[in-house]
Amino acid sequence: MNKTKREGAAPSDALVLFGITGDLAHKKTFPALYAMVRHGVLNVPVVGVASSQWSLAQLRKRARDAIKASGKIDDKPVLDHLLSLLGYVSGDYNDPHTFTALKAALGDARRPAHYLAIPPVLFEAVVKGLDAAGLVDQARVIVEKPFGRDLTSARQLNRLLLSVFTEDAIFRIDHYLGKEAIMNILYFRFANSFLEPIWNRNCVASVQITLAEDFGVKGRGAFYESAGCLRDVIQNHVFQIVALLAMEPPAYQGYAQGGFADAAKRPATNNAEIPSWRWCRQNQSCWIVRY
Repeated sequence: MNKTKREGAAPSDALVLFGITGDLAHKKTFPALYAMVRHGVLNVPVVGVASSQWSLAQLRKRARDAIKASGKIDDKPVLDHLLSLLGYVSGDYNDPHTFTALKAALGDARRPAHYLAIPPVLFEAVVKGLDAAGLVDQARVIVEKPFGRDLTSARQLNRLLLSVFTEDAIFRIDHYLGKEAIMNILYFRFANSFLEPIWNRNCVASVQITLAEDFGVKGRGAFYESAGCLRDVIQNHVFQIVALLAMEPPAYQGYAQGGFADAAKRPATNNAEIPSWRWCRQNQSCWIVRY
């Protein structure tokens, strides 16, 4: 049964990062935390959880190296403050003692935000472990993609989350959408009055999306064995970009007018066809995503 919606939920008083020794944390999370501290929006304990048998000193070195690799450390007091906020709990996600140790590490924090940057096969164990340890009452949970392995497992995961957290405390995210270049697509499309009228089948012959990376699987072998490239990149990163490129103007902002409404109600098919007046030529098939 779904939990009762929380009224006037207070800000989180701690951030728990599951998978803090992983690739995503190194490339994205640590630099983001550094930026948050620099902008004065992060001043709560940051507790990392992972299976790696690391010391706190090793974690701080990892954070420093990650921030340095992402650019430069231009404010040492900010870096020092971030490092002072870090804590670490090592343990097996299937071991109740891991969550007992996490509860102790959180101290007086009562409203933690749990960020699950771990393979989807571990989501269930972590959510149940948090529940058993009494770490979900006023907490939030952020679930990284991929959200399950298929439709059945995604629905099962959703039921599990809703049995423990309230809907307004669950955040299903794709970190890729936080990239400035990705967010700018909507502004580029809809805030330019010269571009919006020609962003359709009459003026666009084809769209090609190239997702290039300058690194390999490296230490992500275990993740790729369970998730694979299609689940890791195509069905979230790439399809999200396709959605931003092909979607109609957001109706809730009042941009949509007249003829957009009927097209917006038509469901997309399993072959990634985009059934919109914008891309369907008369007597021809609609834009179909190929990958």
